[in-house]
Amino acid sequence: MPASEFHADLQPATERIGLTERLDEERRAIVAQAMDLSVDEMRARPLAATDLSIGRIVKHLAFTEDLWFQHKFLGLDLPAPWRSIDRAAAHDWSFHSADLNSREEIVDLYEVAGRRSREATHACASMETLAAHPSFGKKPVNLRWLLAHMIDETSRHSGHIGLLRDALGRPAIR
Repeated sequence: MPASEFHADLQPATERIGLTERLDEERRAIVAQAMDLSVDEMRARPLAATDLSIGRIVKHLAFTEDLWFQHKFLGLDLPAPWRSIDRAAAHDWSFHSADLNSREEIVDLYEVAGRRSREATHACASMETLAAHPSFGKKPVNLRWLLAHMIDETSRHSGHIGLLRDALGRPAIR
């Protein structure tokens, strides 16, 4: 990405600003990589070794945002469309059901989940705020851990999208 398009502050005033801006930058990259694709390209699985598609990854990221921020962190029921899916099957459903959605539906689902996550983050008084539910069968994560985890998760999948775009003959976008 050209430096003029990079949105995050290179010298953030606080840890919270740095982490939230970095996560938002990764979220923007996900949306940018989906917006110029046709529905066929969103559904395509061009790599024989995996059944991943760009649409499947973006919808999975929407589920991941809601699972971590809404359910685990805030302790709320998962919002639609996840609430009607058996929790044990929701992870796989978030991938495979994307084949039934348009690019606009998937991107909208992701952007709405991101807005909810930003609202949850904004409502926390400190980076030490603990999640409502424990994770990994241990103890609750704090907001600091969650933001770092979501940066990792989102940037990892952004790389996968870049590889899929290359396989489709589309250059990666950041």
